[in-house]
Amino acid sequence: MQVVNLNSQYLYPDNLHQVMKYRLTLLVVGLLLLGSSYPRDVYIDERTSTEVFFKVPEKVFPGHWYGPRINAEVEPLSRSERQRMITILLRAFSKYPDQVLRDNLSRIYLFRTMRFYGVPYGGTNAANTVYMSDDESNPIFSDRFIENVFHHEFSSVLKRAYPHKFKTEKWELANPSSFSYGSGGVDAMLNGEASMDFDPELFERGFLSKYSQASIEEDVNVCAQNLFTGSREFWDIVDNNDRIRKKIMLLIAFYHSVDPVFTEEYFRKIKL
Repeated sequence: MQVVNLNSQYLYPDNLHQVMKYRLTLLVVGLLLLGSSYPRDVYIDERTSTEVFFKVPEKVFPGHWYGPRINAEVEPLSRSERQRMITILLRAFSKYPDQVLRDNLSRIYLFRTMRFYGVPYGGTNAANTVYMSDDESNPIFSDRFIENVFHHEFSSVLKRAYPHKFKTEKWELANPSSFSYGSGGVDAMLNGEASMDFDPELFERGFLSKYSQASIEEDVNVCAQNLFTGSREFWDIVDNNDRIRKKIMLLIAFYHSVDPVFTEEYFRKIKL
């Protein structure tokens, strides 16, 4: 289970601008057709066949998540937030080739809140499914935060789907020899070490944030969410810190092995 703090045609860089413009045009048209709110309980993305569930059955998580230890609890998504979530998800989807999503993402479940181990989660994942929260009463749930959640969680789905493509040993060699990861995202959250804000004190050691140190999984997740919602600040960090750059190049190589569209040039052109 991964956490967030609270955890086709090939499209190449030379035509990225046109592709993104075309997809965003489709997005705008689709949203106009939706009207002021999305009335249905399930949205199916025509491009990728991904199902997005707003109103969900009583039990949607793996069975053992409902046991006394994990104790999964959810609150349903507000109807007024449905259209906003579609907008954010379609923007996130537009950054992946169609086939990558078709092959690796079956469904998304949306809630207002999720709680596991007694603490609130922004997102998690299992198999080819992503679970996400959107608590409109909490200002942390900005559009950028929510899109980050998707890329964060989907990176775990892809890493799990292609285990031999990710170079774990090379990743760990980018860390200081004396460093050992923590015991995972849950403990990081419970211990107040789940911040994903950039932390300059950690850059030289190869980490973007405190949460990156929780496990190799969380380290990858934090790097991935920033790759897909790129900012000048992020790329300045990459360009000025050798250990972080090594990790980002390894992560780009992983994505490139999943689909050749994913190159450094592609990611540097991405804008939120």
